[in-house]
Amino acid sequence: MRERLVVIGGDAAGMSCASQARRRKGPEELSIVVFEATEWISYSACGEPYFVSGEVADVNSLLARTPEQFEEMDIDVRLHHLVTSIDTKSKAVTVETPYGELIEPYDQLMYATGAAAKAPDVPGTDLQGV
Repeated sequence: MRERLVVIGGDAAGMSCASQARRRKGPEELSIVVFEATEWISYSACGEPYFVSGEVADVNSLLARTPEQFEEMDIDVRLHHLVTSIDTKSKAVTVETPYGELIEPYDQLMYATGAAAKAPDVPGTDLQGV
């Protein structure tokens, strides 16, 4: 029976995990599914300041690989799929999809959603340009 790896988050950490898992085990041994809440995967987050500044004109140039390239590696990439809960006892995740809610079982789980910036509570952070 094939093992199942569920990866939550399709940015650098999640896609690196999926790629490394695929290099270690073929599709006959391991199925891999990646859930990404947005339409973007495998992009260079460290390149974002260059896009914002205009030094990089095309946002697509920040993409390392496309979903289709991962599909060729037998990695199931599902964009616009938001994992809303993790049940570690039953080893399943609940996912909001464009088509409704689904429950996906896993044997292994990688949680790689990243983080959101938070402004510190210090004077001046409300000033224009900060």
